[in-house]
Amino acid sequence: MRMFGFILLIGAAQIMASSDQIPMVQNLVAEATHAEDNGMVYLLYVSRSACPYCKKLEQNVLFPMRASKSYEDLVDLREISFEGGSVVDFDNKTHPSIDIIRRFDVVGTPTLLFLDSSGAEISERLVGYHSEDFYWYYFEQSIEKALEVINP
Repeated sequence: MRMFGFILLIGAAQIMASSDQIPMVQNLVAEATHAEDNGMVYLLYVSRSACPYCKKLEQNVLFPMRASKSYEDLVDLREISFEGGSVVDFDNKTHPSIDIIRRFDVVGTPTLLFLDSSGAEISERLVGYHSEDFYWYYFEQSIEKALEVINP
């Protein structure tokens, strides 16, 4: 009976983890403008499907942030992947996601870009992920700086 309960617990945890997906970017200009109009930071998460550090960042920082009520009115998080399809860019034209990632000079994943409605970086980007130890500190500092720019 204990084994059955343990299996149910693992199954429930997997369902919860799989249902917590980061929305993929569709339209950079519309999404970033909506975020800024609502006093929120537009946070663009650049990932690769085979990036083990991306998975760690998602599990240890991004998923908990999305689940936390304290961030829901501060950050609009979207994901853009090296393997993604086409996205409407800040010029209102559709481009392959890889071209947009290259335009931002992203060289490694994971990378977090803090953007305004014109696509300008308004806080220092965060590149890479090793552990939670200091990451939350830098993450929150970047959010605070970006919010100061959006809401002077």
